[in-house]
Amino acid sequence: MHVSNVVATKEAPANRFGATAMARWTLVLLCFSMAGAIGGGLFEHLVLVPIWSASPPASFAIIQPDTGVPLQNFWIPVHGAITVFIALSLYLTWRQPRVRRLLLIGLCAYIVMRAWSFAFFIPEMLAFQQIPPGAAPSAELSARVQSWTFWSVLREPLDVITFLSWLLALYRLGVSESGEEGVS
Repeated sequence: MHVSNVVATKEAPANRFGATAMARWTLVLLCFSMAGAIGGGLFEHLVLVPIWSASPPASFAIIQPDTGVPLQNFWIPVHGAITVFIALSLYLTWRQPRVRRLLLIGLCAYIVMRAWSFAFFIPEMLAFQQIPPGAAPSAELSARVQSWTFWSVLREPLDVITFLSWLLALYRLGVSESGEEGVS
């Protein structure tokens, strides 16, 4: 009986360590995923948007589904990873109020950005992708493209708020683990 008590005592810290390590790694992967989203957004704004918005619809060749840059092949996995890692991070750190608060702040900014994307940016991009590059240009199309490019730049600050909140959550988790601040 004494041996089983020793084994049980030794297993408890290992389980606690395993959960803490898992929380840390999900937060690290969450931050890497969000960094990928920011990098992808910057690449789009600096490289792709100037090309496809230059003279619509002739410049739409680069965003055509079959011959252009496959944007969905990047964005769907990145946002899928973010979704999985934020859910895991919240689950694994829920009992740590400071970490949880930072994760939720970032999640709120992320949800605003995603809702805005689903309501406006994604439908417009899908519509742009359906316009043949050889179609006649129009003032209405140019105005839509200008509106998309103007408002799209404003999504990046939401991404930065999200990323910084999640990075601070990772830092807070490390502070909680080291015991520098006591109980969080």
